[in-house]
Amino acid sequence: MTTATNIGNALKKTVKGRDADKILYFYKRIEHEPKTNKIHPLGLQGATSGTNTRTIQSTATKGANIKGVGSITQQRTVDTIFSDPSNNSKDLYWDLYQAWQNGELFGIWRVDFNTVHGKAPARKVQAQFSQCYLGNLPNTEALGGTQTSNLQFEVNGSERAINSEGNAFELDEADFEEGTFDQVTKFYNFSHGNDIGVDENGEFIDGTTDDETILVQDTNTGEDVYGPAYKEVTAPASDQGSTTPSGQTDDKTGTESASK
Repeated sequence: MTTATNIGNALKKTVKGRDADKILYFYKRIEHEPKTNKIHPLGLQGATSGTNTRTIQSTATKGANIKGVGSITQQRTVDTIFSDPSNNSKDLYWDLYQAWQNGELFGIWRVDFNTVHGKAPARKVQAQFSQCYLGNLPNTEALGGTQTSNLQFEVNGSERAINSEGNAFELDEADFEEGTFDQVTKFYNFSHGNDIGVDENGEFIDGTTDDETILVQDTNTGEDVYGPAYKEVTAPASDQGSTTPSGQTDDKTGTESASK
């Protein structure tokens, strides 16, 4: 991406690189899961890469070689760092293992969260989609480290990244599991202390809520404001009930509200 700066009567171009962070892969076992299931993150992401190659045919003549473009070959490589399954509804490793064992075709989405635009809860992000096979599922068990696998997905056919007019495909915020857009930039939510800890059985409980929905202080004005995802519920004229969302605690009063 380049931008132009006006210096006198001349335009001088300045260069800005394309960010390589916040590019995450998501998957779905499209030959196993119900159609209504949303896509799942491939664990905590490490390095990712991809190859886009075409076979080049060469025919020799007396004057020069004539080149021709052949078939497309694509690979998508994800250094997947497996997170603790106790914090997820799905054990990612065994889910991938079963799909690898069965030789299933995966749905793989490469999502660039540097391109997020719009406002919560209706943000959009550029994404690429491919149907892939997982040929190898290696384990790396480093001393004092976490379990990882460098996964290489072989694209079946050709990835869909742009339409016939060269415009990038997008995913909606609703296409992801709740909170995914905000989890990209943080490992945990802010806590007030009484919303996180262990219960009477000694089980760890995380009752924190997302940044976008809690009361914060505007650092410019000093006023207390809610995040952009907070939606005030306006009660009908005949209803004098609360105007905060159902089941959400009003941080100003410390009481829980319930919409009528």
